[in-house]
Amino acid sequence: MDEKPIATDEGSSRYSQEYFSYVRGLFAAASILGCMELILNSDWFLSVPLWLQAIRVSLTALAIGYWLSMRRYDPTLRHAFKVGLLFLVLRIATLSHAVEPHNVAFYLPVALIAVMTLAFSRREIWVGLVVTVVAFLIARQGQIPDRAYLGLSFVAIFSGYFGLSFLRFRARLFELLSLLKDQTRTDQLTGLKNRRALQDDIELGFRRLERDGAGFSLLLIDVDHFKKVNDRYGHAVGDAILTLLAREIHHDVGNMDLVDGGTVYRFGGEEFAVILPSTDVDGASVAAERLRRLIDVTHFDVGPLETPISAGGVTISVGITGAEAGAGWSEMYSAADQALYRAKDLGRNRVERADRPSAEPAEPKMVLQA
Repeated sequence: MDEKPIATDEGSSRYSQEYFSYVRGLFAAASILGCMELILNSDWFLSVPLWLQAIRVSLTALAIGYWLSMRRYDPTLRHAFKVGLLFLVLRIATLSHAVEPHNVAFYLPVALIAVMTLAFSRREIWVGLVVTVVAFLIARQGQIPDRAYLGLSFVAIFSGYFGLSFLRFRARLFELLSLLKDQTRTDQLTGLKNRRALQDDIELGFRRLERDGAGFSLLLIDVDHFKKVNDRYGHAVGDAILTLLAREIHHDVGNMDLVDGGTVYRFGGEEFAVILPSTDVDGASVAAERLRRLIDVTHFDVGPLETPISAGGVTISVGITGAEAGAGWSEMYSAADQALYRAKDLGRNRVERADRPSAEPAEPKMVLQA
């Protein structure tokens, strides 16, 4: 089973940070072992030609440099595998000229197994094994004792088996991690994303704003007088209304003419949130007013009730704000929340903007057609 990359929120093929930490750890270990080898083999190092000394120092510097740069450049796992395999092959190639006292029995087997754990697919495992075998055959022209090859062949076989097993284990691990992540970011009642996902997505939106200049807007939505609904009809009916309301909001946002599509969240209790990417506050006001009017004329046919809740029986208030450079989650949420409270203070069933407080109901000049 070939493993597929786990996509992050930015849609890239990078693996999760949990496994990325493991990859950095491998290169950290390679850096430390490389330095230890040079220290333990100092007499050997001083006795070999200058060009071989330069290669050995360069290989150690490669491991250290790649380890230090990983946090900054966040390379893909496939890139790490290629670098690890290159490091291993060059390391073996130096044996065609001189064998270091402390590497054949310890360093190379460990390095080979470690590189196999970085393989991206079965194909890369087989390629890695073939390349390693060829490198060993080249090195045989040097000073590796023939009796060492039996042990190295067993190491190669074991590393291949270990790599294939680790590939399956890793695929299952990331499947479970992805499932767990989805569960912690999903509201169980409505199936929408939850508050945690909202905060993560807003922070991601600000990073995109700083990088690409792509703005976005936030809508905070609160169901008016929802406590009275619970008190009158019961919590079972209240949950059913929230589910239907979530469906209506999600459907309407999905029908909006947005380049990147909006995302709906259940923020908590009877509160919802909507992120509208590539949309300024004016566009968000139009979208929010359309959504408010849609809910205002909706009949809520709830199973436990004998008659549906008529139009106007469930209404919403909306607070809007736009993303500003240099701000963050807390500033954006606070602005939208203040606008929402102003909408409720001014009579509910209305839309308020954070950047344009009003004492009269906000009526956008144009309303998007459903």
